[in-house]
Amino acid sequence: MKGIYFALWSGLILLLWPAHARCEQVVRIRIISAKDGRPLKNQPISVSLLYEKTEKVPPNLDPNLSLQTDANGEAQLRLPEPPPAHIGAQVRLTSDNWRCACSALVTTHDVIVKGFTVTATTKKSETSHSLQAQPGEILFAARPLGFFERLLEPFVKQ
Repeated sequence: MKGIYFALWSGLILLLWPAHARCEQVVRIRIISAKDGRPLKNQPISVSLLYEKTEKVPPNLDPNLSLQTDANGEAQLRLPEPPPAHIGAQVRLTSDNWRCACSALVTTHDVIVKGFTVTATTKKSETSHSLQAQPGEILFAARPLGFFERLLEPFVKQ
């Protein structure tokens, strides 16, 4: 008899759980060195929450956010309810010694399900590890300037 009540209560809890378990989605934005995976701390990130014209935008929402990476090279963004269709992120590296493809425009669904990687590295030999974002993450992989790039940098700047 106790087993029947336990099964009924368990089934009822499982049926009602999704209605009450509306947990917020969190997106991590990380910036690392493409060469050795070292996190880049204290880097500013601009994030735009982009809604389609047909979507309902939450009231009092500022769609343009400013974040900064922590000691682990990451910043977290809590998505509002309902979440935007797209997320735009831009990194402004504080040092001139790094190169990065520093902008991303991605669907929120892709970030949550697959993750999204943005890298400045084009040669596999320049990376010592795998550069792959985890689900719920936007990963920026910056590469340090090479010797000749640093040497010629003052002449290239306008």
